[in-house]
Amino acid sequence: MDRQRQIKLLQDLIQIETIDDHEKQVVDYLEKLFAPYGDRVSLTRVPYQGDRESVVISIGPTNGDFTLGFSGHMDVVNLGDRSAWKDDPFSGKLYDNDTKIYGRGTTDMKSGLAGMIGTFLTLLDEKVELTGELRLLATVGEETGMWGSEELTKQGYVDDLDVLVIGEDTTELNVVYASNGDIDYTITSYGKVAISSQAGAGINALDNMLDFIDLANDKLRNLPRIHETLGPVVHNVTMISGGDQVNSIPGKITARGNIRINPLYTVAEIQTILEDVVEQVNQMPQHKFELQYDYLGEAVDGDLKGEYVTTAKSMLTDILGHPVKIVGEPGATDASNFVKSPTAPTMIVVGPGNDSVHQIDEYVDVAEYLAAAEFYERFAKKYLS
Repeated sequence: MDRQRQIKLLQDLIQIETIDDHEKQVVDYLEKLFAPYGDRVSLTRVPYQGDRESVVISIGPTNGDFTLGFSGHMDVVNLGDRSAWKDDPFSGKLYDNDTKIYGRGTTDMKSGLAGMIGTFLTLLDEKVELTGELRLLATVGEETGMWGSEELTKQGYVDDLDVLVIGEDTTELNVVYASNGDIDYTITSYGKVAISSQAGAGINALDNMLDFIDLANDKLRNLPRIHETLGPVVHNVTMISGGDQVNSIPGKITARGNIRINPLYTVAEIQTILEDVVEQVNQMPQHKFELQYDYLGEAVDGDLKGEYVTTAKSMLTDILGHPVKIVGEPGATDASNFVKSPTAPTMIVVGPGNDSVHQIDEYVDVAEYLAAAEFYERFAKKYLS
């Protein structure tokens, strides 16, 4: 695909506002984009709710020897202070002598998604005779709950894939072969309200919550299995709320916690440790806690020397003209759901991006975006033609 058309494709996607909603409008756009190719393209809408749909697009024979998956999410994060943006965050404008594209979602991750879509269009335009299927899984709600990838996994769209490339942003187009899992939880401490001047009249739910946090940090921050690239399990309590007024003992405190699970642990193992902590604090005098899980995502491990990882590294080194690295990703991606498939494929993550991710004035470098698009095309042609 030529440079101008590839850039226009990304700009079109950026201009569709998908802050935690409206992914269906991206699906509508893609349906029109692929309509001229007729029955050479299969497009399946997967509704979530309201104006939210994931979509599965495939080309090539479904009875071939190899099935390659591409994946990206269509939602973007909130703008923050919109007035602080120097330009329209949904403009997709070129700037700095046309070397950058501006707007929310450029890095995370409409550039990766657009690069993958460009590969489909190129293969169709060139009438490449494919020996297997290329399948795109474009998901809803990755930023807030990974709902799309959860549903697509449940419906079996991952089960027959041999390899899945996820287009999330990776630093300098490094190849991610392993990524952390994620547990989000809510913990509630129940006490007894009383006036603060009467010592011992109430039960301070906040004091008790601090006991939970201390014990949880001690147990979860000192686990013995350290991953070769991702390091230890990471635990943080990130939100606390409760209390009625400054001169009253709080009778209820709610906290939310986040655990990043390295690939040497399963979600179930970490749940057992966390639940043991809750059981221990509940045995303390005047302590009462309830635990609720908000999200459970498995870690993804891979082979540093595996064929697809090393092939990706070699291709990107050739495209960029300098070596890239094989790395681990401390954050979670849709891979945390895809890995739950009973026959989960090899997964790698490669996508254009930079440290403007989730920031005001987000952007992507045009050269890096085009390099990623070229990589997706080369990778598809190597394994499917």
